[in-house]
Amino acid sequence: MWAMQTTRTNKSPGEKSAMEFLLEMGQDWARHFQRDLFRYLLATTTVSLLVGFVFRRWMDRRRIQKRRAGWKDIRREVSFSMLTIGVFATIGLITGVLYDWGWLQLYRDWGAYPLWWNIVSLPVVILVHDAYFYWTHRTMHHPKLFRHFHRLHHLSRTPTPWAAYSFSVGEAVLMAIFSPLITILLPLHVLVWLSFIFVMIFRNAMLHAGCEFHPRGWVDGPLDVLTTTTHHDLHHQKFQGNYGFYFTFWDRLMGTEFKNYKEAFRRAAAGNEIAEENAPGTKVAT
Repeated sequence: MWAMQTTRTNKSPGEKSAMEFLLEMGQDWARHFQRDLFRYLLATTTVSLLVGFVFRRWMDRRRIQKRRAGWKDIRREVSFSMLTIGVFATIGLITGVLYDWGWLQLYRDWGAYPLWWNIVSLPVVILVHDAYFYWTHRTMHHPKLFRHFHRLHHLSRTPTPWAAYSFSVGEAVLMAIFSPLITILLPLHVLVWLSFIFVMIFRNAMLHAGCEFHPRGWVDGPLDVLTTTTHHDLHHQKFQGNYGFYFTFWDRLMGTEFKNYKEAFRRAAAGNEIAEENAPGTKVAT
């Protein structure tokens, strides 16, 4: 199982020496770190190459802000992403223990649950994760919590794909514990769970790309229920609003979507640079 492959022996805990136990835990942690690092690098490198090389001329015309991130910003984003991956590996190790104890409902046999559940379980997890992300994200913006949990991520005023995991330890823990929580609550096939993990990191990298990927008519049709790069980029510029990750409906239901979102999207998608950093109502992280 992807998150539960370990190097543990068949000895019971009582038969192992403390050194053997610590060595096995260390090896398990390193495996989790390597897998999370691979997913992070795969997503961020792919999106960065698309923006900076493969479609560079097209993407430059669709840049959302005039201001651009520098190498110092990217180094900071990568450095704190490594810290986040370390936290993820630690939560992954704990999740593996919970699986061994029978607390998780991950399964490998497609026949273990009805076909309809195997089909809808991925959309269900995405919907649940979107709600979890919106409310934890919005909560982290509370003045008493922002400095301790979320300020570090907002140092990326002009985010790049490398900011996808640029979190403080507290925020990294909040993001990571969704994994054991959802697999305790819902039965999920391993491949469904893996698909969710890859959707999550690739979408995260896209939302921080700084250039609008989505076609010009996106916000004028039924697909407007899905967020865009502009939607999240405005959050990095103005801070208090546009908290959603996959969908726009929580922001619209709770009145936290920026009123100029669609106008900003249309301008970016039309190939015109915009600069929101001096817009009225802009707030600076403190």
